[in-house]
Amino acid sequence: MRSLFSIKSASSRRAAVFAVGLLTAIACLPALAQESKDNWMREYVRLRVAERNLQAMPADLTSEELDQIVSPMIVGGTVAGAADNPFQVALLTKSVADNFQAQFCGGTLYKSNYVITAAHCSDFTTASQVQVLTGTRNLDGTGVRRNVTRIVIHPSWNPNTFNNDVAVWQLSTSATGIPLASLATADPAVGTSLLATGWGALSEGGSFPINLRKVSLPLVSRTNCNDANSYNGQITTAMLCAGRDSGGIDTCQGDSGGPLARGSVLTGIVSWGNGCARPNFFGVYTRISNTSIRNFITSIAGL
Repeated sequence: MRSLFSIKSASSRRAAVFAVGLLTAIACLPALAQESKDNWMREYVRLRVAERNLQAMPADLTSEELDQIVSPMIVGGTVAGAADNPFQVALLTKSVADNFQAQFCGGTLYKSNYVITAAHCSDFTTASQVQVLTGTRNLDGTGVRRNVTRIVIHPSWNPNTFNNDVAVWQLSTSATGIPLASLATADPAVGTSLLATGWGALSEGGSFPINLRKVSLPLVSRTNCNDANSYNGQITTAMLCAGRDSGGIDTCQGDSGGPLARGSVLTGIVSWGNGCARPNFFGVYTRISNTSIRNFITSIAGL
């Protein structure tokens, strides 16, 4: 079935994107009202990534494609083991006592008291409203909830394009005894397998896992990701892409802020992209090897 609209002009497309975004938000109001009793932050992050995806998509969409974009899901993942991105942490809404209900984004433990995550998980909240869960693979009540003393967002973060999508959170106490991630100084070769992990939604209906999930994704060239049949020039040097041309695997939306790593080396931060594993639409990640991204992180948390 074809979409009911085919947008030809840029202004018409912007208007349609706004309209679809508004309709999506209205449709989600009952769920958002329920979330507000528990964890409105998770729903807020989901909606803002969906909005970014709508802006990035071609004008002529089928109704099925549109539904996938505004209802992102993880595809092709399995349960993570103890050695899979052991530096993964969960970002929690502090006022929600249950870890499963409180989780809204992921992050990476870079120093024992510093966490790297996405700016789009950070620019709408304050340190006093959140906590970081360390030392667990599961949202079952295990692990340690740590307070946050400071949230610093990249000074050139652009919430419209998601460029420079990185933030650093400082913890009030150190998480000792947990493996830490190092920062990539260069990108691996195209096709190199990278590991993404997170607690993102497993299905369109919003089912979230208790167990940490993982998926291996090959690095994609910026040229390929910027093709007209993909993101058409929207991938900047502060971003990188991972996934298959054929689709079928992806983690990039429900797991916002989490790590994309090669061993212990943090290569990317889950940022945006079409999360339904459509062919040619890869996951988009903040590129750690970018000088501006690395310098920002080390200026806050050290080398």
